[in-house]
Amino acid sequence: MNTTVDTIVAPDSRKACQAAADVLRDTVRAAVASVGGASLAISGGATPRGMHRLLARPPYVAAIPWGRLHLFWADERLVGYEDPASNYGAARADFIGSLPQAPGGVHPVPVHGDGKAMALLYEEEIGKHFRQRDHLEPDFDGVFLGLGSDGHTASLFPASPVLSEQRRWTAAVRGGEPDVERVTLTYAILNRARRIVFLVTGESKAAVVRHVLTDASPVLPAQRIRPHAGRMTWVLDRAAAAMLENID
Repeated sequence: MNTTVDTIVAPDSRKACQAAADVLRDTVRAAVASVGGASLAISGGATPRGMHRLLARPPYVAAIPWGRLHLFWADERLVGYEDPASNYGAARADFIGSLPQAPGGVHPVPVHGDGKAMALLYEEEIGKHFRQRDHLEPDFDGVFLGLGSDGHTASLFPASPVLSEQRRWTAAVRGGEPDVERVTLTYAILNRARRIVFLVTGESKAAVVRHVLTDASPVLPAQRIRPHAGRMTWVLDRAAAAMLENID
């Protein structure tokens, strides 16, 4: 693998969310300048929502070429979009519904059905999108992820059979909080991304951040996120980075 890893440490969670929003803006602009469009996968959770709420405000709302951007989700709970647990529903409330220009495409995970069927439908949606752009395999310009205290990311949970999936881009899984059926992207597609961004804040995450970034044994799901020919950026606040050495 040829993965470039860099770390950004912000003084607090607000500044970390701003730094992640800067990376998102720059990722979209670079892709649009290079190939005319951008495709991102984003995540849910409290910390990503802090970043999402910035996107519909200055300076980001005017700096991102929304009409050239297609949005996907790294994972989703199989609940209605109006449910407070819906990742798409939260993103719609936090920024998508407030944008002066609609994104070029918004591709939420289908949620009204069996998990395996919904995963297959989403895989088909992803494949269709990238084939229309003459990509034989999907390669997101950016994937924005969070990190659970147990080392999970997206809905890739420790000891889940989904961790062994090498062919399918999506999978059905159950777990997390709330403990419901979900659809998640798998390593087979995540590690094809041009850039992976982890946004992690808070002292409760310091131990797992240290484990993921310094333990050579890839025992936690997040440790197996390694874009094959891309870049990985960790955006942390100082509390989440507290157990790392040589971090200014």
